[in-house]
Parts: sequence; C-alpha cells; structure tokens
Amino acid sequence: MPKATVLTSEALVPSLAKPAAATPPRGVRENTPPAEPIQPLQLRLPRSKIKAIKVAAAEGEKTISDLMLACFEAYMKATKHA
Repeated sequence: MPKATVLTSEALVPSLAKPAAATPPRGVRENTPPAEPIQPLQLRLPRSKIKAIKVAAAEGEKTISDLMLACFEAYMKATKHA
C-alpha cells in the first residue's frame, strides 16, 4: 500500500510534466512553426492507393502530409502553375 502524502500547498499544485507519449495537436509542427495555419484536408481514395501512399511515405521517411505536399508541389511545378 502506498504511503500517505501530507497535504501541503506544494502537494496540491498539479504537475506540469508533459507525458512522454503526448503528441502535438493537429496542425502543429514542433520544430518548424508554419508561416500560416495548417488545416486538415480529407481525401477519399481506393484502399489500394491509400496503402501505396503509406508505403511510399514510410520508405521516404516522411509523413503522409509531407509526401502529399511534395507531390502537389511537383505537380504545380510540372504544370507551370507556380
């Protein structure tokens, strides 16, 4: 059985330690603050394409968002939109 803790003002202050498994909220990057807010985008794709995208992202050591953004930027460059 654990020991009883004396109730002092310091014991009643909540701990502000960040759990090791905590992840940043959606749209927040830890090391690189975005120039503009990041918003979610949802796509509906066939299961086979989703699996291929996940495999490509993992092989390139990127997130799916980073891979899709790189694909979009390559498309814009190839079609001379940028």
